Amino acid sequence: MTTEKKRIDRLFAALGVDMERHSTPTPEMPLFTSGVQEPPLLQGITIPALYAAAYECLVLRSILNHLATETFRKGYKWEPKFVSKCRECEETYNKEIKECEKCGSETRPADKAQLEYAKALLESDNRMGQSFLEVLREIEMDLNIVDDAYIILTKEYFVDPATGKPKFYRIKEITRADPIFMRIVADKRGIRGGKQYTSLLDRSFRTSDPDETCPKTGLPVIPIQFMNLAGVGAGQVYTEGEVIHISKWSPSKLYGRSPVATLWRQVNTLIAMDNYVYAAYQKRRMPRGVMVIKSSNLETVERTARNIQEHLERDPQYIPTIGVETESGRGGLEYVRMMDTLEELQYIPIKDDIRQRISSFFGVSNVFMNDVSGGGLNNEGMQIVVTNRALAASQNLYNDKLLPSIIQALQITEWDMSLQPHEEEDEIMTMRRDEMAIRNMMQMKQAGYEASLRDDDGYLHFDYKEAPPAPPMPPEGAVAPTPVQKAMWDNIPPSMADILKRTTSDPIHGSVPIPAAVMTTLDTDLPPLRRDGDSQLNIHSRRSGGKSPTDVKRVSGEHHLSQTEPDKRDRASTSEKNVDERINNMNRRYGL
Repeated sequence: MTTEKKRIDRLFAALGVDMERHSTPTPEMPLFTSGVQEPPLLQGITIPALYAAAYECLVLRSILNHLATETFRKGYKWEPKFVSKCRECEETYNKEIKECEKCGSETRPADKAQLEYAKALLESDNRMGQSFLEVLREIEMDLNIVDDAYIILTKEYFVDPATGKPKFYRIKEITRADPIFMRIVADKRGIRGGKQYTSLLDRSFRTSDPDETCPKTGLPVIPIQFMNLAGVGAGQVYTEGEVIHISKWSPSKLYGRSPVATLWRQVNTLIAMDNYVYAAYQKRRMPRGVMVIKSSNLETVERTARNIQEHLERDPQYIPTIGVETESGRGGLEYVRMMDTLEELQYIPIKDDIRQRISSFFGVSNVFMNDVSGGGLNNEGMQIVVTNRALAASQNLYNDKLLPSIIQALQITEWDMSLQPHEEEDEIMTMRRDEMAIRNMMQMKQAGYEASLRDDDGYLHFDYKEAPPAPPMPPEGAVAPTPVQKAMWDNIPPSMADILKRTTSDPIHGSVPIPAAVMTTLDTDLPPLRRDGDSQLNIHSRRSGGKSPTDVKRVSGEHHLSQTEPDKRDRASTSEKNVDERINNMNRRYGL
């Protein structure tokens, strides 16, 4: 902020003006507790309870495992940030050139030596026996359960014996920290650090005074940003650049918001339903029903029941016959049901509905859970598209935040690290996409456009441009026009009378079709153009605006209707005759 103020002051001084500064109010932020910040708990649900529910629910764990596996299935890759770089002015180019276009110096490619230690670190296991991709899978599970993930960059600092100050560092290993015990240290504004301090080389020393020095190392203290409460004592503290914290679903200044807490009722409903079925089939805590026999001789009933049970053990197909006699001559048999069946409880529909809700929340379609009951191949293809979008969004979080932070910590400046794109295209969807592109191309060509194929990403793409207009073609059987005729046609403006007449008179060649008439019937189902005579339309009697079939007068031929019913289209009403007479009178009066 101070640097920016000085730069603006220099600009105003160069312009010779003096300006007053006024800014909009800074928005007030909620106050936090100074020091160690506790993560928010929705409905009092603890972080261990979130992990327990996620790992106990079969549906939710299947979804989380799919996301964690598919996101990193193809691994990661290294790409240079440029193709050529000037050795003198450090100008970069995205093309291969030998000389700098700016200063003319020699260029070079990206330095591969920067990747030597990074590759050795990431390709080896940490002290937990985990590879880098396994750590990332754990991070993905943390994000989808509590929306907070922590990566510890264990640094080894190299100290100059003469001064006692650290000169440089190297990253020894990359591990995952448990969100159950990790805490953020921030001030009341939510800014990390600024409340507790420690020494870079002696983490046992802690103070709240930023101006204090470590009595053991003599180094100035630095702010504490993260704390690990696991273990004994006051826990472990970390400074800037030693912990990478990210959130996926609801990122904020401090902690995220757990998606499992949002789905808490749905997840626990599935767990309860599974426990219900387990108790019904395994423990049989409650019988399905009770047989109540009304009798005054209970001894006889019990003896009969034992005999029936013995017969059934010897012969499962045995059909017992029971006769019960009472003193009053009255008896009865009643079955009391104690619990409903799973069909009556709508077990499967309710479970499918809850599973659909959880899957849609995480963007994982049914086809990836081995369920294709929702439709055919087309539906499966759409499900693949939806899931690929969810995986792409997850990969963008790592490519934009986590991996760049690791690259910065490794002090790599000329290379980028990113996850291999996940693309599991459905073959049917690919064929349908190409088929649609071809169909659109054919329609565009029919509309008069030229199409050219462009196959740059494995799919069919067409580029379109407007085709040049085709010259008008003479009607079938007509003599090809001479250059004199063609010049005459180009110079004659089309008029309604010429179009209706369809022919024009050439003093040299006689009656020939005019261009306007040719264009009106080109590529249509109209009969061939007449080469002589007048039009079938009477341009002087425009009854009803010329839109009715009554305007058509026959020049020859018989009626299309039966002889008993004359063609009414050739008749004119009284009003129409009066209008025609008035028009003819006006024509005679004005010599038209």
